[in-house]
Amino acid sequence: MPFQIFVSYARNDDLPPLGEKTGFISDLYANLKQEFRRLGPETPELWRDKRQIDPSDEFDPIIEQGVKDSQLLLVVLSRNWLQRPYCLRELELFAARWKSEGDTGIRKRIVVVLKHLIKDSEKPPMLPKQEGFTFFVVDGEEKAGREQPLTDRDYYDTVGRLASSLWLRAQTQDAPPPPPPGNESSSGDGAPKAGRTIYLAKPAADMRDAYLRLVDELRGRGYAVVPERDDEIPHDPSAPEFIDAALAAAESSIHLLGDKAGYEPAEDVERIVKLQLQRAANRAGALPSFRRIIWAPKVLVDQDGSAAAAGERDPFEVLKKFDAALDSDKIDGSELSKFTEFVVQRLADAAPRAALVDLIEGDAQVYVYHRQEDTDYAVDFAKALQQRNVTPVFPTFDGDPVELTAWHKQRLRESDAVVVCWANAAEVWALSQFSEFKNWQELGREKKFACRALVAGPPPGQRKLVLIEVPPRKDVDLVLDLTKHEKPTPEDLDPLINAAR
Repeated sequence: MPFQIFVSYARNDDLPPLGEKTGFISDLYANLKQEFRRLGPETPELWRDKRQIDPSDEFDPIIEQGVKDSQLLLVVLSRNWLQRPYCLRELELFAARWKSEGDTGIRKRIVVVLKHLIKDSEKPPMLPKQEGFTFFVVDGEEKAGREQPLTDRDYYDTVGRLASSLWLRAQTQDAPPPPPPGNESSSGDGAPKAGRTIYLAKPAADMRDAYLRLVDELRGRGYAVVPERDDEIPHDPSAPEFIDAALAAAESSIHLLGDKAGYEPAEDVERIVKLQLQRAANRAGALPSFRRIIWAPKVLVDQDGSAAAAGERDPFEVLKKFDAALDSDKIDGSELSKFTEFVVQRLADAAPRAALVDLIEGDAQVYVYHRQEDTDYAVDFAKALQQRNVTPVFPTFDGDPVELTAWHKQRLRESDAVVVCWANAAEVWALSQFSEFKNWQELGREKKFACRALVAGPPPGQRKLVLIEVPPRKDVDLVLDLTKHEKPTPEDLDPLINAAR
């Protein structure tokens, strides 16, 4: 079946402005279809109900089937949408269709187009709280009713970004869905499918709700979280050893800082929030690739969403109350949903440390694959690899086509890893390469690639940004964004290499 996207919208949002023939929904639908055709196969299908009035009886079986057949739900969120029972029913039905993936998995299948200014507190719980694709600007104070249409240039830019995001999702439709929160994310031997473990520090009581939400988010994305959600750090002198053992299995740690420092595990042992920060700092000192990610929200909120105290906090000053800052710390003070995305991005940036852990042993060989017009950049990249004692090998471009193909296949069979260098080559070339690396057995290899990487070099551009932010995860293990670096340096590659040593 084709990859189908169900468009959930309120019909009043498709009323044409005075003097116009078509409304917002119809224009958006037509422009998305045109962008899909421009992007090429496999183009996703958009499903929408084009009738001009809402059904008045029981939920329409045609709409119900459309929802059930869809892999994504595109919600055109507006004040009208929030008031339409049928729109809310579509959301409920879609959530029921994908309930096996858990709440986090369901939200990952929902894309929000913002037609009106809607507060997070007004959104149904199942909608993602992260900012979607916004089709308005606010004139003056951020207040309902002050929305103004985008300029034509900004409108088509936003449509392009939305279409690219949806199209790329369609290319990975057969990728396994993320495991739902609390579900088994292992292959039977205790190792997470994502192959990555994160230390999520036990918080004080005032950050417990945020902790639980972050546990679900990380596990929903395939990470193993240590300590386990229900495992208590011992209330005795063995607490530091317990923490160190968990940190030793993790690539990064996350710490949630409110006002409280938590309980004291034993006499002469720091309170639990401070203790975990200190032990994680020790880990970072011993392993340079290890990072502490710290959330010290500027505004602390109560369970009802209201501010717990007047004024904003300085995240860096908050950290000083608990532990000294490290140069390598990643510190954020935004609200929780934005911090969640901050964490996801930081972990994505750190992916090379996990993906290349087994790559460099002895005379490791990396196939630096590129188009002929990108030879200069590929050579610079290879020189940087050599300075880190990694052996690069290249494709060849001069000779009989049969011999060129045979050379290419031989490099794919023998190399420990493959890196696609993309600088000036066409976008379609970069997109089309990774499917060849997917089935390592068909290539005649004895084992999987240690890593399949995309290195995006200069010049920067919108199309590169799309692939960097939404790579085909089933075919590529990591993406390194070097679009702003004229030449890659050994230091640029250290995030890929240091931990592998």
